[in-house]
Amino acid sequence: MHSRQLNCSRVLSPGEAQAAQAPADSPHWLLCAEDWLLPAADTPCVAYSFRMDGLDDDFLKTVLGLGCEVHSFDPSSSRASGGYRGNSLASNHGDGGVVSVSQHKMWLEWRAPRKRKPGTRSNLGSVSQTLADIMASLGHHTVHFLYADLLSAEWRIFQNWIESGTLQSVHHLVVRIHLQWAGFEVGGTNEEVLRYWFSVLWGLQASGLKLVHSSAGEGHNVLKQTVANTHSSYILSWVNTG
Repeated sequence: MHSRQLNCSRVLSPGEAQAAQAPADSPHWLLCAEDWLLPAADTPCVAYSFRMDGLDDDFLKTVLGLGCEVHSFDPSSSRASGGYRGNSLASNHGDGGVVSVSQHKMWLEWRAPRKRKPGTRSNLGSVSQTLADIMASLGHHTVHFLYADLLSAEWRIFQNWIESGTLQSVHHLVVRIHLQWAGFEVGGTNEEVLRYWFSVLWGLQASGLKLVHSSAGEGHNVLKQTVANTHSSYILSWVNTG
């Protein structure tokens, strides 16, 4: 499930904005920093982070150091630490060149949005939206760096991204996957759940994503059973080579 598919000679480590050789220890995540996989110097860089516990500061520090336009999504509360400021769905490069994080009290949706009348825009006040709708609301055609801990909603959200083609617009993806239980709106026997998980991971690969790094979380509980040599969660770092 987590075999590396692409070797990167230069990487970006958590909290670092300067590319270097992969560290000897195994960090939680890595971004592949080969020149052909990074945004061009004259290309606006966009980064999204979806996480509720505020433990994405290293990711935010890295993408801010790269000069990206950064958006953080958390429906539970607005964080006031770290010098980040709250903001509505709008660009964050309008403060005289000061780069900061735009906060959004919003979360990801995996269900297809309801059809809207021609000429109407999405409801920016909605608590949950698909990634495609969020990007459209912000005027983004590409997300260069996306970080997400979706608390077991990742499987259905991955499926939405695969089926909608949204993954073609994401260049670097860092996601924590949870294996303790099947996940939201995922049912069936353990064998059926495992087949579904692997079909989703295959769909990610078929969409052009290559795994560059994985790190194991705590615990050994998979589908509510203790499984030796397997962990309850993994952080997977992918890059889109499609």
